Amino acid sequence: MTLKIATRSSKLALAQVDEFVSEYNISDYKIIKIKTEGDVKSSKGETLFDKAHFVSDIQKSLLRGDADIAVHSAKDTPAKKTNGIERNFIISRTSKDVLIFKDNNNFNSSMKLGTSSLRRKLQAFHFLKSTNVFDINGNVDTRLEKLYRGDYDCIILAKAGLERLRLLDELNYEEMDWITASGQGTLAVEMTDSFHENEKLLEIHSNIKDKLATNGIEYERNILERVDAGCNSAIAIESISENSKQIIRGEIYGVKEFITFSGASDIEAVEDIERQNGRRFLNEHN
Repeated sequence: MTLKIATRSSKLALAQVDEFVSEYNISDYKIIKIKTEGDVKSSKGETLFDKAHFVSDIQKSLLRGDADIAVHSAKDTPAKKTNGIERNFIISRTSKDVLIFKDNNNFNSSMKLGTSSLRRKLQAFHFLKSTNVFDINGNVDTRLEKLYRGDYDCIILAKAGLERLRLLDELNYEEMDWITASGQGTLAVEMTDSFHENEKLLEIHSNIKDKLATNGIEYERNILERVDAGCNSAIAIESISENSKQIIRGEIYGVKEFITFSGASDIEAVEDIERQNGRRFLNEHN
């Protein structure tokens, strides 16, 4: 059986497919490239749209039967599960952000910094005291091109994507120690709920070993859903395994202040957010 894998057509999306098929020794496959609504909006220079627009068209191709399996950036998948879709997550080597410099890495707060992420904008404000942040759109290559031609002094990108594209060693960067978005750097592997009827898909599903990663990200997604946070919300969240137990921690950023929350479960983390009235910061940006 030739496995039909649906994905976006960007270099990073295709590198993610390469990583997936290599990890699970899949040799007989065909890539189905899909231009999503998110790709269209991004090509028009739009930055303020739901990141789920990068995956919804791909999910529709699964449900229509045009593809057998889909590989996405987990960060782009919606908090709420899509009816008829089974998803698993393959954990990344890193979830960190990096601050990439045009010339040197002596950061000062007046540097022109490029990012389209509300979370990153507010983290730059709170932690870097950055006062000169501007939107930037496009894929990784486009953003780096804008940096090097002088449109920005520095930009923020995900470290995992740069590693997958084998670009990291060429860059002058500093790794940020802040928490990032749920699922950053992690791959989401999706198939329809009827995967068990297909021997190959059942084998792939059974071989996805990172169940702890899947469970941890599902806890994070439960939190996002329960506090009505979306892909563009100014919230950072991560789940950490310590002594076979899951610990969830995160931050919600407002314009002038932010809160830190934590819990041993998604329920405890939401309770901590509610105790601190954390939704008020999410609502500042609506």
